[in-house]
Amino acid sequence: MQCSCLSCRSCAGSTSQILDLGTSPVANRLLDAPHDSAPLFPLGLVQCQVCGLVQNSTNLPGSLLFDDKYPYFASVSSAVRQHASSLANALAQRLASNTRTLEIGSNDGAVQVALAQHGIKCLGVDPASGPAQVARSAGMQTCIGTFDSKMVDKILTDNPTFDAVHMSNVLAHVGKPNLLLIEAARCLSDDGILMVEVQSWLALARCGGFDMVYHEHHSHFSLSSIAHLFNACGFAITEVETHNMQGGSLRIWARKGTAHAEDILAAIAAEAAQLARAPDQLNAALIRFRRDSERFLAELGSTPLYGYGAAAKTVTLLAASGQHWPLLAIADAAASKFGRYLPLNGIPIIAPTDLPPEGGEMLLFAWNLAGEIAPNYPNWRIHVPVPHLRVLQ
Repeated sequence: MQCSCLSCRSCAGSTSQILDLGTSPVANRLLDAPHDSAPLFPLGLVQCQVCGLVQNSTNLPGSLLFDDKYPYFASVSSAVRQHASSLANALAQRLASNTRTLEIGSNDGAVQVALAQHGIKCLGVDPASGPAQVARSAGMQTCIGTFDSKMVDKILTDNPTFDAVHMSNVLAHVGKPNLLLIEAARCLSDDGILMVEVQSWLALARCGGFDMVYHEHHSHFSLSSIAHLFNACGFAITEVETHNMQGGSLRIWARKGTAHAEDILAAIAAEAAQLARAPDQLNAALIRFRRDSERFLAELGSTPLYGYGAAAKTVTLLAASGQHWPLLAIADAAASKFGRYLPLNGIPIIAPTDLPPEGGEMLLFAWNLAGEIAPNYPNWRIHVPVPHLRVLQ
């Protein structure tokens, strides 16, 4: 079921290990009962010595990562909805109102709904049936299944090529990103736009966000590694933007071609020194968190502790800490998670309304959404784990 990722998934070059997080269950495979079994798999990062792509050291199949109980629904978070709206605005500025787009990894249709407000029709594709059915119920046209050659054959049988193909936080979730981009090119008109948004490897390392490493994230892209991949797949980058989502993201705009824009080449050269420091930054963050966790739990003693955010990053943090966390429960805004259990220690997941009204000690695992969540809990002493374990309020 698993294999060690010894060669680069982008260019087939040799890799070397840069981060070891031990073992962890599949983070988003929540349990139906607290004592259900959750197999553990090695978790860490390797880096390609040729193109520089950082990738998960263990390659798990999509059938294990994305099932019919996949719990992530994009529209639950107001910050994600706002980001979907900004993404739709950016596409609308580059497209006519009667154009058609294809979204790979459309989830529950957050971007599709936002594009519809601009008069842009968007066909979505997603392998997780739960979120995709929500998009369909909102009137969005969505294909349920893996975006592969068979899916593309079906799409092109029913549709002409598209004016834009776009994906947000999707490219990192596929085991063979080059094949996905090649299939995306088949769906794109000759003068069409490709937009790909990925979490930034440099931003992740700078903020110490090792919790963003989990089995679903097959790859972590820098500008240089994604430029290498795009070039190999017949795409030329025309523009890149940085955004705050996921602790720091890159929004890449490209067209069919082989020559990246001159300013893109300059930006790639400028990031080289920072890339050389990134592995040490992330390892230092892991060592610091393990040390801080031991001290935090010793000081906590028998005081009740709750968590907020039953996300994949939560599982990575708990597993990598090397400590047993006496969490009574973890609150989450996604109703799809209520009554289920974290695949580590069987911690129950509850609705935010089920948190004790008097407040107490809370560990905010969803630190990247602190501005959205923390103000709702003035009675709580809130701790955040990244960039270091500290009191937020």
